[in-house]
Amino acid sequence: MLAYFQKVRPGIERAIGEILRENAPKLGAVSPMGAQLAERLETYARAGKMIRGILVRLGYELCAEAAPAAAMDVVLDRAGAAMEFLQAGLLIHDDIMDRDVLRRGQTTVHAQYERDATDAQAADPAHHGVSLGVCAGDVAFFLGFHALAALPVPPAFRPRAQRVAAFAAQELCWVGVAQMQDVRNGGGGIGSHPDPAQILRVYRYKTGRYTFSLPLAIGAILADAGPAQIEALDQAGENLGVVFQLKDDELGIFGDAAQSGKRADSDVRENKKTLLRHFLFEAADEALRTKLADVFGSREPGAEGLRTVREAMEATGARAKVREYMHCFAREASERIASLPAPAGRRAQDARDAFAELFRYSVERNA
Repeated sequence: MLAYFQKVRPGIERAIGEILRENAPKLGAVSPMGAQLAERLETYARAGKMIRGILVRLGYELCAEAAPAAAMDVVLDRAGAAMEFLQAGLLIHDDIMDRDVLRRGQTTVHAQYERDATDAQAADPAHHGVSLGVCAGDVAFFLGFHALAALPVPPAFRPRAQRVAAFAAQELCWVGVAQMQDVRNGGGGIGSHPDPAQILRVYRYKTGRYTFSLPLAIGAILADAGPAQIEALDQAGENLGVVFQLKDDELGIFGDAAQSGKRADSDVRENKKTLLRHFLFEAADEALRTKLADVFGSREPGAEGLRTVREAMEATGARAKVREYMHCFAREASERIASLPAPAGRRAQDARDAFAELFRYSVERNA
């Protein structure tokens, strides 16, 4: 992983632990399940890359005129931790919708609760697991928003913190609507055959903006950046977020579960309307489309079905075409960052170097 990210990550991890320790007694006072959930959320959050949390600091350092003081260090770490709680909630719910049982190399949260229910001989373990998973995701959301609302900023910075909380709430609303469209696209009927522009719109609002635009803009707002700086980071983040989703789609077909921590056939099973799938069906002849239609949406496509999809995506050029899209969006993001005024100093240059490294990582990562 990137050197910059390795340097920043420990502060985010500490903040996640602190926030959960502050809240665990209150959650546990409501029910023992609250204390258990705090433990599971900490394990879950620590297993992730923490990209969103770390990007808060990167956004700050790309715009701030000076290195953050000790008090601002705490603010940035806790704002980063808030991003990770929001991410946890989204992933917990996403796993329910995609019926995934593996995430970050671990059993998904709703599947953990299903296992608990099975061990306790509950009447309907699957429904029990899903129900508790929904609740766990909700708690993660509210922990994230509470952390943003309670950022320990001095009085003069409180308007910035208020802007951050409002901005995050708006972005998460957009994620929810885009997720609804994504579910509709996968479920057949209305919207089940989106064109590339519609697919990319879902990518922007379901993944792209909250993955990159949101944390980068939060960092910029905390640095008291001007509108032009925030807009440049916002747009660069959106483009880079689309790259990230396109790469996720590729890993969802060609990835190694041992590295990605997720089943390689998930998108095929759920018949996700990805750009890869669109270009595959667009280029396939009638015989191949018929064969592929039997694989996509199958509850268990199996190794043979996945091999068929992989070979077809290579042979039709669908994978290469999506790679072209990745490079195009990454180039646009790089140009946006290049338009930012360059703050002086080693710290600011390190932030710019980290962003350039992030472009390469987003296209070349294998997990």
